[in-house]
Amino acid sequence: MPELSDDEIVRRVSSDLHISEYDTIPMMVLKDLTSRQGDAVPVMQTEISGAAGGAAIVGIGNIVGSVLKFCSNYLLQVGFGASLYGLYSIALALVQLVASLCNLGLGDTTIRYAAIYHSKQYVRTLYGLIIFCSGLAGIVGVVGALGLVCLAPTLAAAKDEAALVPLLGFMAPLIPLFSVQVVFFGSLQGLKLFKWRVISERIIIPVVLLVVITVFFIFTSSLFTIASALFTIASATLISVGLGTFAGSYWLYRSTSLLVRRKRPRFEIREWVVFSGFNFLTSITEVILEAIDTLLLVVYAVANSQVGQYHAAVKISDFIAMPLFSLNTMFTPTIAELHSKAEHVKLGIMYKVVNKWTITLSLPIFLVATLFSETLLQLSGKSFVDAWPLLVISAIGSMVNAATGSVGYMLLMTGHQKWSFANSISSVLLNIIFGILLIPHYGAMGAAIGTMITLILVNIARYAQVRILLKMNPYAREVIKPFSAGILAAAITSCLLLLVREMNVFVHLLLIPVCLGCYGGFLILFKVGPEDKVVIEALRKKILRAKKR
Repeated sequence: MPELSDDEIVRRVSSDLHISEYDTIPMMVLKDLTSRQGDAVPVMQTEISGAAGGAAIVGIGNIVGSVLKFCSNYLLQVGFGASLYGLYSIALALVQLVASLCNLGLGDTTIRYAAIYHSKQYVRTLYGLIIFCSGLAGIVGVVGALGLVCLAPTLAAAKDEAALVPLLGFMAPLIPLFSVQVVFFGSLQGLKLFKWRVISERIIIPVVLLVVITVFFIFTSSLFTIASALFTIASATLISVGLGTFAGSYWLYRSTSLLVRRKRPRFEIREWVVFSGFNFLTSITEVILEAIDTLLLVVYAVANSQVGQYHAAVKISDFIAMPLFSLNTMFTPTIAELHSKAEHVKLGIMYKVVNKWTITLSLPIFLVATLFSETLLQLSGKSFVDAWPLLVISAIGSMVNAATGSVGYMLLMTGHQKWSFANSISSVLLNIIFGILLIPHYGAMGAAIGTMITLILVNIARYAQVRILLKMNPYAREVIKPFSAGILAAAITSCLLLLVREMNVFVHLLLIPVCLGCYGGFLILFKVGPEDKVVIEALRKKILRAKKR
């Protein structure tokens, strides 16, 4: 059999991965808007596309994954109570913090450069990128795990919680897994293999975690001591993350094996290290915002029950960022591609469209999290109900983060990693300062307020930087419609909640679809914009096409 040329291999792999079979919905919107304005559709130097099924699975997979993750956390909260769940949250926060330091910012490095190299067909350099980043992340991850084990007694003494020592020992292997995981998932995202990333990260990991926890509860619940409960939690987390990491590596190998066959890897280590160095703090901003407040709660000896309440509230508010996460998964590699090709007009149009969708989809989740805060927490048990103010404060911070859209990735993927670096430092310092000022007086509420203020200030700064550096504005007039619909829906739902405030929790839950229905109804009443009509029509055609198959 004759050996295939590089161009033929790339063509076959792209076809096999469905990388250029269909236009994505954002590309349909782009073509429609340019045609409406009487302009020619920009020449497609780069394929901004993915299969319709791949685009759908990102959103659906993230929803399913978030629900499954919430269910597993709910099971832990109910099964172990606020105190033990708080101890687990502390250990997991420490592990995630160390892992975020050990991945050295290589996750976003692989997203950016994999997208650029694949679009330019730099096969050897792409191969070298994956080898270098995964190898380095794995080695540093092992060092980080050993370091955490050595520091465990000191950390346990600071908290005056001896049970932290064996728990951190059980969970230390998660650090190298998390470190290489971000490289595998970042490579899949950069290659626009969204489906495999979502399945590995958002389906396999939470499903396995939920199943393992359920099995442990069924067969060992009567034998639970504190030590066995901690071992159960640690084992379940380790098994789920391990299988998810293996799945990501498998899909990456299977998808690129033909592409890099018989190729000698080419390394551009200096460029990768420079980018990842500035990106280092940027890549761990979200983890630090979650971990620093927990560490400060430990330093100031806040009760485990308060820590557990705090994390229960944060887990619910995390749903608000789900649309942003889903859209960023698809939009991030596109930013790098379009910027590298100097296709700024297309990037600006897509930036506005993606931001409007993020706001429109995040607002109803925000309404449910704030208006039904007591009801949602009551489902986890009476010990969590008092955390409802924490949920409201956390939800406000998450909504601001969602409303500013992809500002962080717009800076990072366009080569402004120095600004991302500065933003990350500011984020960490602000969170620490507010924590030191507020936690001693207000406990977990102080941590929530500090994190909210930090998110607001940092995202405002990122928005200003995008406007100045890239001359792009993520907001269009159409953004007023979802905000107006949200205000009206909140007013109606609040009145209904006052009427049934003395009734049980299930009556309150029945008002959630009423709230969502009011929001959707007002959106329809305000009429959709031209790009929304394109989206709706595109979805309708894709659904009909799928049915015919």
